[in-house]
Amino acid sequence: MNAKAEILKIVNVEQGVPKTTTLPIALGLGVQHKSVIQLVRSYKSDFAEFGLVTFEMANSAFEMANSQHRQSSRGRHTEYAALNEQQATLLLTYMRNSPKVREFKKALVKAFFEARTLLQTDYFSLIQKREALSAKFDCEKQMASVCGKGLAVWKKQRDTLQTAIADVDRQIQPCLFDESLS
Repeated sequence: MNAKAEILKIVNVEQGVPKTTTLPIALGLGVQHKSVIQLVRSYKSDFAEFGLVTFEMANSAFEMANSQHRQSSRGRHTEYAALNEQQATLLLTYMRNSPKVREFKKALVKAFFEARTLLQTDYFSLIQKREALSAKFDCEKQMASVCGKGLAVWKKQRDTLQTAIADVDRQIQPCLFDESLS
């Protein structure tokens, strides 16, 4: 895997804000998620100084991959905390500096830096522009389809109507001709 793929797994951009959760942090540190979420809960007021701490639920796929003792976690949900850059940095400062923790801290800093860099470039504005153009294209295509169907119906009716008008014209002509002779 390349470094960029690793970065995007740690940090996601949501509504223009780079964020991570306690799930990839626990995975990257090689510790149980339970201990990471407990740390956030224990110091929630500290984290709240850097923004709203939100707790969300996820499918248990993380728990199944991160648990050796459980036979089955099917149907189980995992609660995790969504963290902004400052909150994630604070969380990692509360952890002991083992070689693995230090490596993950560097990876997290790089991931947030990369996310900010992407946000500052034209990449996201180009994606938004493409989405707007695609939406307009789809709208125009749908309108053309409706107009095309209307045109096809008109073409079918046109021939029938022109034939009917011509028949009426032929019927009118002898009457007009006969009246003019008298």
